[in-house]
Parts: sequence; C-alpha cells; structure tokens
Amino acid sequence: MFDIGFPELLIVGLVLLLVVGPERLPEVLRTVGRVMGSARRSFDTLRSELEREVGADEIRRELHNARIMEDAKRLQEDLKGAESALKSFGQSTRAELTAAEDALRGEAAPPAEAPLAEPSTTTEPSAAEPSATPPQGELALADSMERATETEKKA
Repeated sequence: MFDIGFPELLIVGLVLLLVVGPERLPEVLRTVGRVMGSARRSFDTLRSELEREVGADEIRRELHNARIMEDAKRLQEDLKGAESALKSFGQSTRAELTAAEDALRGEAAPPAEAPLAEPSTTTEPSAAEPSATPPQGELALADSMERATETEKKA
C-alpha cells in the first residue's frame, strides 16, 4: 500500500527522537504501538463481521431462492394435473357433444337420395320450427350441455 522503505523509517525515527526526546521516546512508541494494534483489531473485527453478514445474507438469499424453486415445481405439478384433468374433461365433453350431434342428425337426417338443399336467404325460420343451424356463443354451450344431460338421462 505505502512504499516506505528502511531509509524513510530511519528519517522518521530521527525526527521523532529530536522532537520527543530520549526520555519519552519509549513511552510514545508504546502508545503508538497500542493505538495501531487496537485500530488493526477494530478493522479486523469489522471486516469479519461484514463478511459474516454478507455470508448470512447469501445463505438467506439461497434459502429464499430454494423455497421459490420448490413452490414453482409444486405449482408446475399442480398445473400439469389440472391440464390433464381439463383435457380429459374436454375429451369427454367432446365425445358427449359428438354423440348428441349424431343423435340429432339421425333424427333430422334427410333421405339418402335427396341432396341437401341450401337454405335460402329470404325465408326466415319461424319460432315454432327448430333452427337447423346450431346456436352460437353462450347459448350454444348451454344448449349442448342440456342435450348432454338429456342424453345421459336416456342412457
């Protein structure tokens, strides 16, 4: 840190001897040594405490990260379970809807010889006649759920 060699120390010692005097020089050197020793111990203590705190903070941070990773793994497993449950529910619902559609088509199927006629845009279906086009949006979901429950009741 400081580049102080022997010649510099010799000059400092001679100046100190001239300023303090030979009688008080040993006492001053002891006092300076004690002050420097206590300062060094204080700095070492401070440094070790800071290192411990930094180490403790790192340990706390690692534990926190480990908890977060465990929670993330648990959530991922839960999401996979929910995904598989939703897929199976979707498949069963699709199968029920397909069965209901097939049942409805079987009831309202035209004869095999007659080609399907395209609906005209000028005629509107009356309220008494059921619509051939499937309902859209939330009504379609409610309608298909009702059909699925009716199919289950029949079975």
